[in-house]
Amino acid sequence: MTRGRTAAWVVLLVATAVVSLAWLGVGLVVALARYVPGALESVQASAAAGSGWARGVAQAAPGSEPLDQAVLDYGCSLLNLVLAAVLLRTGGRSWSMRLLVVAMIGSAGAFNLQAHAAAVAVEIATGFSAGQLHQVVLHALACAAYVLALLVFPTATRPTAWQSRAGWQGPAGGLVVVAAAASLLVVGFGTAVLPHTISCILFFGFGVPVAGLVALPSRVRRGATAEQRTQARLLLCALAATFVTAVVLAVVTLVLAALGQPGLTLYDPTAHTDAAAGSPTALMFWFSRIASVAIAAAVLVAVTGGSRLWTAERVFSRGLAATLVAAVAGGLFAVVRAAMGDPAPAGALSVGLSALAAVPVALVALPLYLRVENLVDRLLYGDRPTPYSVLAGVAALSRTTGGDAPDLARVAEAVGRGLGATLCRLTVRRPGLRDRTYAWASDGGGGSDDLVTVAVRHGTDELGEIAVDRAAVAGLNAQRRHLLTDIADSLGVVLQASRSGIELERQLRAAVAHGEKIAVARRETVAEMDGERRRIERDLHDGAQHHLVTLGLTLGLVEHQVETGQFDEARERLDHLLTQIDVTEAVLAETSTGVSSALLAEQGLVAALTAALSGAEPPITIDDDGGVVTARRYPAEIGETAYFCCLEAVNNARKHAPGAPVTITVAEVGGSLRVRVRDTGPGFTPDPIPGIGIPTSAGRGMRNVSTRLAAVGGTIAIRSAPGEGTTVEGTIPLPAEPGGAAPEPSEGGSVNGVREKVAGENGAGSLRERMRDLLRSAEAAYRGTGDAAGIGAIAARLDERSGVTQVRAALVALEQVVATSPPDEEAAHRLRYELERLRSGAHELVELDLADVLRTGNVMLPAEMRSSAERLLGTAGSGVRVRLGLDEGDGPEEVRRAAAEELARWQRWASHPASTRSVRDVAHVVVRTCEHLLAEAGAGAEAGAGAS
Repeated sequence: MTRGRTAAWVVLLVATAVVSLAWLGVGLVVALARYVPGALESVQASAAAGSGWARGVAQAAPGSEPLDQAVLDYGCSLLNLVLAAVLLRTGGRSWSMRLLVVAMIGSAGAFNLQAHAAAVAVEIATGFSAGQLHQVVLHALACAAYVLALLVFPTATRPTAWQSRAGWQGPAGGLVVVAAAASLLVVGFGTAVLPHTISCILFFGFGVPVAGLVALPSRVRRGATAEQRTQARLLLCALAATFVTAVVLAVVTLVLAALGQPGLTLYDPTAHTDAAAGSPTALMFWFSRIASVAIAAAVLVAVTGGSRLWTAERVFSRGLAATLVAAVAGGLFAVVRAAMGDPAPAGALSVGLSALAAVPVALVALPLYLRVENLVDRLLYGDRPTPYSVLAGVAALSRTTGGDAPDLARVAEAVGRGLGATLCRLTVRRPGLRDRTYAWASDGGGGSDDLVTVAVRHGTDELGEIAVDRAAVAGLNAQRRHLLTDIADSLGVVLQASRSGIELERQLRAAVAHGEKIAVARRETVAEMDGERRRIERDLHDGAQHHLVTLGLTLGLVEHQVETGQFDEARERLDHLLTQIDVTEAVLAETSTGVSSALLAEQGLVAALTAALSGAEPPITIDDDGGVVTARRYPAEIGETAYFCCLEAVNNARKHAPGAPVTITVAEVGGSLRVRVRDTGPGFTPDPIPGIGIPTSAGRGMRNVSTRLAAVGGTIAIRSAPGEGTTVEGTIPLPAEPGGAAPEPSEGGSVNGVREKVAGENGAGSLRERMRDLLRSAEAAYRGTGDAAGIGAIAARLDERSGVTQVRAALVALEQVVATSPPDEEAAHRLRYELERLRSGAHELVELDLADVLRTGNVMLPAEMRSSAERLLGTAGSGVRVRLGLDEGDGPEEVRRAAAEELARWQRWASHPASTRSVRDVAHVVVRTCEHLLAEAGAGAEAGAGAS
């Protein structure tokens, strides 16, 4: 359908151009034959020789226009053709511009009075009467195209509403077609009946502007966009100025004719009366021809205005007001001056009468301009409230009561509705925070309109800004032009109140946060004081108590020696006792000041233990691993922990195994500091706490030791048996030295072997499918990039036989791609989320990671716990019975019982308060593994019962 309309337009354009240019060319030849000296004689000679065209030109030449009128006539036609070329070049696909091209070309020949001599020449030369063709093709089609162009203006780049394809076939499209057909018939018959000057005045001076004035006001109000509404207003200005000027000229012409002063006359060869007498319609005829060009030029400016469209609208609206005032004032002056008469046109009386006629014009000029300005403002922008009513509405909505903050959203709505805007945006500057914007849009209003923005100030401070669409504040009235500025000034107090409320709210939040910080600081202080109290208690118990116990034992020995008469030995023992009392006093002083032992910080662990335990009876042996440990200075927390643990273990040995030899061994093994205190006393049968290594009947001393070791990531183990003595062993991990290598996996299997044994086929299959889905998402995100091939290679390595190890390798490879070369931000965020979700949600991968960590020895666990965890994770095999340490012949009940026992044991380790962080982390993973094993054991028991 669109191609058909375009083809029809091309045919119409070509036909109109051929007829119009031919018509103008023949008429120009006739005028040249009439006014070029000697040309008419040459033409007549050719006619006498038998040339038909020469005879036609010779007979048509006497009916030519006067020379000055012919020059002006062809000047107007040339202006039409030039404008048509510009419209054709810049019009593009706009139907308004296309139709105006046809109208300009047709009117260039239709209303050129000299060109009508071509009808006589053509008829004499060829015998063909071209008058009917001229009326239909030029007059009727030109006027109909002009009317149709105004009816479809403005044409959007993307046609909407009635301009769409369907709209051409709907009711609105039907009205357009009817209007075009009516214009074609009326102009065709009118041109045949009336002289061409009268038809030009009626149809182009009045008919075309009236058609536009009827169609455009609705588009000014309801245009699809602000640009289209502005285009419609711009053309409406041109049409209104044309129509009013034509009316004034018509009134002046009639008044002058009635007063017997015809004014400017026009020679019309197409008139059915005596053409030589002339017609007093010169002003109206030439104005109609120029007005047709001016209206088309206004359409051109409206369509190609672009960013200058708003400036053109302002110029056109002011030009409309000025044109209307000039037309009415000029017409009034002409009528008054004609009514006075002019007996002596060149005398002083004529000048006096003209000055007298200008007096009433001057008196009505200012009131006339004010009324015209209001009229134009209502015509272009409609009836709108006064500035005072808008400000009153804003004040009513922004009024606050009861300490409430202003509702700025309602203020924006009040301004928008008061101004008749489609969009109003109020922005508030907030110190130290992001700006806050309150926007209101009317039904059908969009956010693409060009906005006028005015700053809102309070004193010298800029508090924000208010913006509305340009059409809401456009106009000729001075109050209308300054209305937005006045509104912005009145909103300064409102925004200041809102800003103060925001500031008070922020200060309140800051005060609340400061109070919370004070509360947290108080709690931390109380906790620190409580921790310091417990530390002093432990130091007194583990440090000073040792010396007090030694004093007690020495006093007992002195008492025995006195009772047995060993006075010399008792005297020596009392001297030694005085030395021990001095040492005890020094230890108490050091503990009260928070220093465990000055010797420990100065000379190291072995020297501090030697000094503290010297003079013990029986003597205590200290083994320093060949002097290696003696030369080391450990971090304060590690040295103090080992020091107090050894003292507490020695005190326990003296209490429970008095007189038994005690040996302290200090050594470094595998990156850890190990201290062992062994006595050869009677021993006992320990009942260790699962995962902790101390007996359930242990007193405060051993619990303090366990707590101290747990604080630095260490562990404790107590081994004893009746008649075999007791050994207390503590292990503390040492910080890695710079450049040190990670421990190698222990013998008995590689890490890769562990990976292959963890997780069953069911888990691997589900995990494999999830990894494939993730790789497909990654391929879609990286499509078209250099990393797409690498992701495809990762996906190709996963097949039906791939286990958990291959899945994890693919996961690690994809994580590296996303980290080093991420796609767009949204896709990268989604992939990272899916990767983390897969890694954290797949227990098989967690088991693999933990198995690797356990085999490398980076986690400090007792040997029994480590072997149990590795077995449950599947290092020895992936079967349920192998993991639980059962024989293949054990039945489902034995399997379920073993799984329940392992689960209970690891749950105790996970929840025990004395467990270290590493023990809890390992226990949580193994607990979940035990839950899976228990579920599989239950499923196997049910399957066995069903089979039986």
